[in-house]
Amino acid sequence: MQLQIDPHQVHLWHLYVPERDDPTGDAAIMALLAPEEREKHGRFHFARDRRRYLMTRGLIRSLLSRYVPSVAPADWSFENNEYGRPRIANALPQAQRIRFNISHSASLVVAAVSVEREVGVDVEHTGRTAPLEIAEHFFSSKEALALQRLPAGLQPARFWDLWTLKESYIKARGMGLSIPLDRFSFDLDGDDEAAIGFEHALDGDSAARWRFWRLQPDDAHAVALCLERTPDERDVQLRCLKATPLLASMEEFQGTVTRRSADL
Repeated sequence: MQLQIDPHQVHLWHLYVPERDDPTGDAAIMALLAPEEREKHGRFHFARDRRRYLMTRGLIRSLLSRYVPSVAPADWSFENNEYGRPRIANALPQAQRIRFNISHSASLVVAAVSVEREVGVDVEHTGRTAPLEIAEHFFSSKEALALQRLPAGLQPARFWDLWTLKESYIKARGMGLSIPLDRFSFDLDGDDEAAIGFEHALDGDSAARWRFWRLQPDDAHAVALCLERTPDERDVQLRCLKATPLLASMEEFQGTVTRRSADL
């Protein structure tokens, strides 16, 4: 069944990586991978890392074929831009319209899919200790100061909110850490979520070009989504979906994701 998506929608897929290997299912996913992907899979030392990588590659290949059925999962090809971000290399016009971004942390893989607008997503495992000590090196001075002023018990959640927002933006730009994280800023202290914004334009970019969401799919993960606006921007429909390996089944989250949207 083909999945429908238009430029005024963004689909956010969540895949929880199985705790154990499944020889039959894993072999089916492995058959979809390109030779270089199989080689990279074999270089991971730990089984959990190999399993997460396999699930990630299988998910994106199977997922893209649900939007563009004329391309089989094994037939997708990818190329990296000058900053190392992967993009679709298939020449088919329908395939070229699709934008995607992937992030993973611990046992959760998140994939964002949009049409003809750039998208970035980041997920972090919040069950681990937040590295608050790096804030003064990677956050703007305004963000670092606001973080320090919070009660100690609230600082970890704020750290993960800022970190995921920043990561989602630089991934949407497709430039990674070539954009220093301290050169743009988010203000999360206002009562109105729409108060989030850049302190200034960055490398010719405009704050008005982007919109953001923060989500919490479970008690152990924080997710941020960055989406490029369109010239005829109207309300964007965010659809959060849960996937299984090879998309054997899928379902929408019902009440498990807290949506907090913010306009830039």
